[in-house]
Amino acid sequence: MKILIINGAPRNNGYTEDLLALFTTGAVVAGGRVEQIDLRDYDVRPCAGCFHCWDPKHDGRCSRNDDMAMLMEKFLDSDALVLATPVYYYSFSALIKAFLERLLPTSLPIITQGGEIGLERNTERYPDRGPDRAALVAVGAHRNPKTMDGLVKTFELICDGIYAKPVGKLLRSESFFLDFDAGKPITGRKVRMAFERAGAELVREGCFSAQTESDASLPFTRDLETFRRNSATYWQIAREIGAGGNDREQLGAAVSKDLRILAHELAACYDPVAAGDLEAVILFDFQGEEADNWYLTIDKGRCAASGGTHQSPTLTLETTEETLVEIILQRLDARTALASGDMKATGSRSLLGRFSRIFPPPST
Repeated sequence: MKILIINGAPRNNGYTEDLLALFTTGAVVAGGRVEQIDLRDYDVRPCAGCFHCWDPKHDGRCSRNDDMAMLMEKFLDSDALVLATPVYYYSFSALIKAFLERLLPTSLPIITQGGEIGLERNTERYPDRGPDRAALVAVGAHRNPKTMDGLVKTFELICDGIYAKPVGKLLRSESFFLDFDAGKPITGRKVRMAFERAGAELVREGCFSAQTESDASLPFTRDLETFRRNSATYWQIAREIGAGGNDREQLGAAVSKDLRILAHELAACYDPVAAGDLEAVILFDFQGEEADNWYLTIDKGRCAASGGTHQSPTLTLETTEETLVEIILQRLDARTALASGDMKATGSRSLLGRFSRIFPPPST
């Protein structure tokens, strides 16, 4: 199977690019031949609406002299089309839209009716060429997948118009959490595996499975409040770094160690069964003049993280932010930190001994 990926992401270091790399790996391992076209690297101007291509004298040739004629040949030589786009204003990026509009020469000004949707459409100019199936990869920043409903509907209509059967969609909301999924490492692995598996499924089965589509869309945050809080932290750090946070390596490293996110993720790992009827306050007392303290309140089977200090903590852990981050990420045991002197404990030692049971590694 010859798969043509049309990538409409305007930048080369984004999340669309990362997920397409996983998809391509799966497809190639399964025996597919994949070519990815990054539209940002080509000159594809908007359709002029002149209908030059429909004039019999021009036989489907466009009046524009740019890279689209070459890209159209690749389109016509493919078996499957993958449209990959960041979600901009609830739809395709402008790069994808321009490419799709320039496919007009592949049709004729003869109206027919049919297809899966049953609307009127133009007759194919090359009925024996071009992809007979198409898939969608959409990467967005918002949490609610309904923000992609318009894009999905547009994609289905486009498939009908180009005579390609829609065979799957990978809808990835909350995309910027892919860089720092410490709170949900299992979810992160499932998402990445789903994109790779989708490539293999397209080659072997001709479509994506429902399970793969579901795994690709697994949420990274448990509710809207968490999403809002983590998003605000992300963009604040991005502004501090500059350039809109385009240095993903620097941004990912900063956010993945930020306690405004991790302290709440630690609270989310709280196991009420292991805690039993525990009522306690654990204060993290950080060293340094600009350090902001945090504390966890455990009460009635619930655990919540708060910034600041507490007047009567059950357990005070005096340490550095770096050490606490290592403990939260399960790269350092609290007892080991105590033994090495990286952390000092005041108050309930029995509570400290239960720390790893009360706050086990993330299960999602």
